[in-house]
Amino acid sequence: MRKVRLATAIVVTAVVAGGCAQGVERVGGAAAPDGVLSTSPSVSATASASPSVSSSASASSSPTPRTSKSSATALVLGPNGMGKIELGMTVAEAEATGLITGYHVENYLHNCGVADFKAGADGKGGVYFTPNGVGLSNIYAYGKISTPQGIRLGSGYKAVMKAYPDFRFSVDDQATEGNGVADTPGNRMAHYSITIDDGLVTVLGLAANNQLCEE
Repeated sequence: MRKVRLATAIVVTAVVAGGCAQGVERVGGAAAPDGVLSTSPSVSATASASPSVSSSASASSSPTPRTSKSSATALVLGPNGMGKIELGMTVAEAEATGLITGYHVENYLHNCGVADFKAGADGKGGVYFTPNGVGLSNIYAYGKISTPQGIRLGSGYKAVMKAYPDFRFSVDDQATEGNGVADTPGNRMAHYSITIDDGLVTVLGLAANNQLCEE
């Protein structure tokens, strides 16, 4: 009887020992202890980080183009006016351009209105207004303002004749100085009024053919 019990105890001991051996193998293998999560190997931050963009490179940009002062449109006398000032304008329209000042009415030559150019100097440059619906009828240049053909104050008599072969003096066709007129290329309703003294242009104007403010 004692031998049977002894044998039975040996068998039970062997079974328990075998079970424990198998449990240890599972723990030591792929299984993880209870309450602990399996984690993957961490990735190095320095390896995964992408190279930063240089602030100097991003800030770099093409320079803003500068507007050249020479690109500004130069004033030209003719064929219909001078800059914003145009033949036929009313006094209000001409004053609205901001280019003239000192408008007043003269008591001679049909009570024409007169105004000076703000940019003019030494009494050079201005406009006349012929009444009775004609409007702005005479424009006189100042400074280095020229006609499309290149004539300006200070131009020589020969240069005027070359630019305007039809130029003629008002009093004597054989004269070489005084007041004269020339057709305005591009505007059959106007003419250039040119005064020459000592061989040089001293007055340069654009006038409507129906103006009454200039003899």
